[in-house]
Amino acid sequence: MKLQIKFISMMLLFLTQLTGIKTVMAAEETSVFDFPEAADLWMRAAPPNAKMLAAYITVVNNSQNQMKLTGAFAPDFGMAEIHKTVEIDGMLKMREQKELIISAQSSLVMKPGGLHIMLMMPKKKFKVGDQTRICLVYRNAAGEEYVQHLDFPVLKK
Repeated sequence: MKLQIKFISMMLLFLTQLTGIKTVMAAEETSVFDFPEAADLWMRAAPPNAKMLAAYITVVNNSQNQMKLTGAFAPDFGMAEIHKTVEIDGMLKMREQKELIISAQSSLVMKPGGLHIMLMMPKKKFKVGDQTRICLVYRNAAGEEYVQHLDFPVLKK
């Protein structure tokens, strides 16, 4: 058993060094990166055959420094992107947001009709009451990436 734990630890260390990405669970407080507070997180329930779903969250930056939200991924989906709904010539369209700045002591609100996490190609079916893991990727001033792992409840709103 100790050999397995040591092997897993070595593999995680190797992968972290190889990718340059630091992953820290949101509940951990020992991280050198000060993750923002996550509030009002939820994924909209959709018909079982839906190929795209949307998730919403309020990201609260209580720190004295600005943050850059640079992406998202979700293990239960083939692809995840942060989108903004915009109106162009009377038509609503979605545009991917490659980077969102969250100023110090401010919030970024994702809600229906605006910013949202677009989840494409679901790998399973979801029903109200389920949860799905969505990971938000942040980049600090030195270019280092940090991943915040969050569980979003599936709700019908």
